[in-house]
Amino acid sequence: MMIDLNKEMAWVTFMDEGWQTQWYPIVDTITGVQLPFDDTIMDRCRSQYNGRDGRDWTYFGIAPTSQMILGNAVRDNL
Repeated sequence: MMIDLNKEMAWVTFMDEGWQTQWYPIVDTITGVQLPFDDTIMDRCRSQYNGRDGRDWTYFGIAPTSQMILGNAVRDNL
C-alpha cells in the first residue's frame, strides 16, 4: 500500500496488536477503498471493530496519516 502524505486518511491501531506501532488502513467494507479521516470515522470503527471475529477489539485507536506516522492515536476507544 502506498501512503499519500498529502491526504489525511484513516488508520486504526489495536491494543492487543502493537498499540501505536502497528497500523491498519480503515477501509470501506464493500469497496475496500481506504476512508478519509473525518468526524464520522470513530463511530464507523466502533461499529466495525467491536466484537469482530469473536475477538475483543474494544481497545483501539484511530489517527489521520500525519499522526499515524508519528505513532499517535488521536482518538481511542479504551
